[in-house]
Amino acid sequence: MPSERVLVCGAGVAGSISAFWLAKNDFEVVVVERSRAEQKLGQGIEIEEPALQVVKSMGVLDKLNEIRTGEMGFDLVDQHSRLWANFDVGGVSPTGALELMRGDLTEVLYKAADESANVTYHFETTIQSLRQTQDKVIVDLVNKNNKTTRVEEFDFVIGADGVKSHTRQLIMGSPEELNCFKSVGAFVAYFSIPKEDQDWPNSRLCHYPNRRILWMRPIGKESKETSTCFIHVADDVAALRKANAAGDRRKQKEAFAELYSGLGWEAPRVVDQMMKCENFYSDELVQVKLQKWSQQRVVLLGDAAWAPSPFTGEGNQLAIIGAWVLAQEMARNRNPAAFESYEKRLRSYVENAQSIPIGGYGPYLLSPQTAWGISLLRTTLRCFSWGVRLFAWTNLGRFLPESQQHEAFDLEIGRAEAKKVQ
Repeated sequence: MPSERVLVCGAGVAGSISAFWLAKNDFEVVVVERSRAEQKLGQGIEIEEPALQVVKSMGVLDKLNEIRTGEMGFDLVDQHSRLWANFDVGGVSPTGALELMRGDLTEVLYKAADESANVTYHFETTIQSLRQTQDKVIVDLVNKNNKTTRVEEFDFVIGADGVKSHTRQLIMGSPEELNCFKSVGAFVAYFSIPKEDQDWPNSRLCHYPNRRILWMRPIGKESKETSTCFIHVADDVAALRKANAAGDRRKQKEAFAELYSGLGWEAPRVVDQMMKCENFYSDELVQVKLQKWSQQRVVLLGDAAWAPSPFTGEGNQLAIIGAWVLAQEMARNRNPAAFESYEKRLRSYVENAQSIPIGGYGPYLLSPQTAWGISLLRTTLRCFSWGVRLFAWTNLGRFLPESQQHEAFDLEIGRAEAKKVQ
């Protein structure tokens, strides 16, 4: 019979993985999620080592392989649809071996956790307030669908509710009070549009002057949609910042439509379909940097604690690894001391992962301001892609030491406690 009750706020990657492993350790877990169960949003992501070890241990790797997008490479194109560079799967390519849509991944993880009798999910439910005593957290939960409120007691609360975490605000204060949002100088929009033949099988990216990018990625061979992303590297876009602050989706779309109007390649088609789509998300990219990840019996996890921004390529990896480490430490110390151990073990790894490439200038160098700069970047990547192909064809890689895509991290899966969890 489970002894301690844990409330997990957020049914994303970090939330469901932590729920899965806590349940394995005989915690009673309640997961609340503000969206609907069937709502599947998000962009393409990949899973690599060491995070891959965690999903392998969960027994869901075969299922993830079944639902991967099947993206077969990356094409760099210009406004006239001319191919400048091509990269196959793996290695330096933006296309990884296990490419997934975030919504598909979260669904698999949710179902894996929900199979346990120790886990209960409540969708369209949020925290209204919480207060902590010496040994409990008393939480007011609100169901958005039927407007009902109920009060429950938990031993611990995990805030895995994203960059704009409501849990974080309740226990620590607003982002302005904490000064925890660090802008990376970019605005993004993610959405899906109807698929056309040219959208398969490779992802395709085009640069435009004034640091604008359009990236289109296949969702699957049989899918009727294509995942699309606008990236605009800029310190400030008044119309977008105002629309984001108001949460006005229509204004966000209009701002991006203006930014990408009159451009070539697929921009006219994408802008037209963006104005009609439903699964649209836009925001300014920030990193989250906090002095501390917990307060008494409430702890933060994933983007709520340390959002690295998509420019690092580490968000999904950190969510998976962080969820594993937190659940492992809570199993070892079934008290708030676990949160100290979790942070001590993980913080330096997270801080290294938050480093934006090329000393923070990566987004600017990879999204040039001028047409001349774009031409130089395309030529450089074309030569680099040829070098990669020559390197692979001649098999020179056998003379080099094996490289790692991500910094090594000891998950301690081999220890006796972890074996017992599995």
